[in-house]
Order: sequence, then structure tokens, then C-alpha cells
Amino acid sequence: MSRSLLTRRTFLSAAALAVAGCGSRSSSVSGEFAGQQLRVFVYGGGHEKTMRETFVPAFEKETGATAILESGWWDAIAKLKASPADRPAFDLVITDATQGYPAIREGLFAQLDLDLVPNHKNLVPSALDNWVYRERYAIPYPDSVMTLAYHRELVDKPPADWGDLLRDDLRGKIALYSSFYMSVYTFACMKAARDGKPGTAHALVYKDLHGILTFAKEHREQVKFWWPTSTDMILGLTRKDCAAGNMHSPEYVQAMRAEKQLAAVVPSADRAFVQVMWVIPEGTKRRELAHRALNLIFSEELQYAFARRGSASAVPAVAERKAAEDSFWKSIYPYTPEQLAAIRYYPYDVYASHWTDIASFWDREILRKN
Repeated sequence: MSRSLLTRRTFLSAAALAVAGCGSRSSSVSGEFAGQQLRVFVYGGGHEKTMRETFVPAFEKETGATAILESGWWDAIAKLKASPADRPAFDLVITDATQGYPAIREGLFAQLDLDLVPNHKNLVPSALDNWVYRERYAIPYPDSVMTLAYHRELVDKPPADWGDLLRDDLRGKIALYSSFYMSVYTFACMKAARDGKPGTAHALVYKDLHGILTFAKEHREQVKFWWPTSTDMILGLTRKDCAAGNMHSPEYVQAMRAEKQLAAVVPSADRAFVQVMWVIPEGTKRRELAHRALNLIFSEELQYAFARRGSASAVPAVAERKAAEDSFWKSIYPYTPEQLAAIRYYPYDVYASHWTDIASFWDREILRKN
């Protein structure tokens, strides 16, 4: 999920934004939208790879149009703002709550015709329970879950909940994400666990944000370093520069498959997800085609492709299928009806209301103290 916003995919945004061969022109010359192009902004890395390998061929076969993918992170909003109102840089964009909320409020995105995206109903109601969906500006869904990552050789005993990051044997040995949207919530989880009240972290952020920030300041000495990208955290663990910390799940799932000394747990109490969302820029001439693409993205086939590559799924049939195939996936992501109904994102609304104050405190009292 970003992100001040550094994202777990920021390191990939340094890659060329216009990737050679970024579109794959369909060999089909027929179809309702034959001859048209859909410019799609995607996240670099795993998301782009999945979109290129699964979405592009399916979309071009179904529509006869050509999908042009451009990858990055911050680039989408900046490029939309810089492009003419009637000729936006993209026709379809993936973004997250930290960027998407203000961009929607600024009028960058059009309201959706959800009747043209019937597959959005595949998502459980808990995933859609957000103002961006209710006001028809976006289709949100959970992506990465906050993961407690650790190196097997560097912990006296495997951590079981977020309170374990406060253990004396881990003092000065943990690493946390430098972006506050996740790590403020991590501290809230640590405090809830310490106080014997797991499951209350979300409420704590809403009710006592100042208390959580103070708690973070008081316990920042537990932190050895603040990682800016997922790659940095993975390298920190593999090189034994840190013993444990918070992490984004998709990249870490891949890392654990390559390095057997890496392990993780996602405590069921206070489980929180990055909220990503698909939006259609205001002014695009390809609205109908963009809606067709959205419907394909939320099909079970495409959603399963993302789950296979380490992401969560808010589609019950996909989650159940993936859980049956992969015991580790099953251990960190919701898959039962009860678990899926309890999907919760990071407390983005609180962050949005106090963004400047939180960012200033985080930079001044937390990050700079190191």
C-alpha cells in the first residue's frame, strides 16, 4: 500500500516508466472495440507482471482493443494533473487510499457505472465498505496484509503477536516501515497486545491517536532501522541486520520461498490490509472500455491469478480455493466466511484527517531520532 507516502513498491518506480513492449497488441482484428487503445497505469513489479501475463491477453481477446500498460507509483497522479482535462494520461488507474482519497476529492476521477462492472459483486461486502465505493468513485479491495516477519536464527523464540516486538531480546533489533500509515498501526497493535487487549488496535487509533504516537516515541529504541522499501527489509533480514519487524505480504511470501530462514506470522487479532482501488480518470474517452477492463479484473480468473502470486483475495471462491492449495497462504489471509466478513483496512480516514500533523510528528520525533 505507499504511503508521507513511500510505498512498498517505491523501489520499483525507479524502473523505466515506459517499458519496452508495454502493450501487447492482440492478433485479433475483430471485437466491439477493435482499433482502440486502453492506457492502464499499474504498479511496477509483481502487479505489472500479473497484469501483463493474464489481463492483457484476456482483455485483448475479449474486446479486440489493445492494452497499454505503464508502471510506476507516484507517477499516475502527477501525470494526470499535468495532462489536459479532456485527454488524461491514462484511461484506467490503480491507486491506494493515501493517494486516491485526495485525488478523488480533487475531481481527478469519474464516477463509475457499476452496472457495467457486475463482477465487482464477487467481492465480499467488507472489502467494499468504504466511501469511495459508496460514492461510486472506485472499487477498493485488500492487497497486502501487515505481516510480522522474522529470521528464524535471530529470535529466542518465534514471535506470535505484535506485542512480541517489545520483548527485551528484540530491543534494538527490529525494523519497521518508514512510512507511518503502516507503522503507526503496528505500534497500535503492539500497545493493544501489551495491554492485554488484542483486537482493539483499530479503535485505539480512532480514539487516541495522540496516545499511539506517544507510545511510538517511547518505544522507538526497539527499532534498529526504518526500511524504505520491501527490498530493504528483505535484505535486512537475510543479511541478519535485523531480527524481526513489519512487512508487506506479497513480496515477503515470494522471499520466504527463496530463503528458508525467513518466516512470518500474521496475528488474526488486528489484521489490517493496504486498501488499493481501481479508478477511471475524469475526461477519458474510453470509459466504456475501461469499465469492460474493470469487469475482467474482478473476474474469478484474474483474482485467482493475483492470489497465486501472493496477494490476498476478497472473492470467497478464490480465497477458499487458494487456501485449499497453499497452507501458508491460508495461515496469513482470510478465507472463511467469518474471516472475510472481518476484512479491515488501515485506519486511512484518521490519517487523512490528521495527515500533516502525523507526518510532521513522525518525521521529527520518530525517524530523525535515529
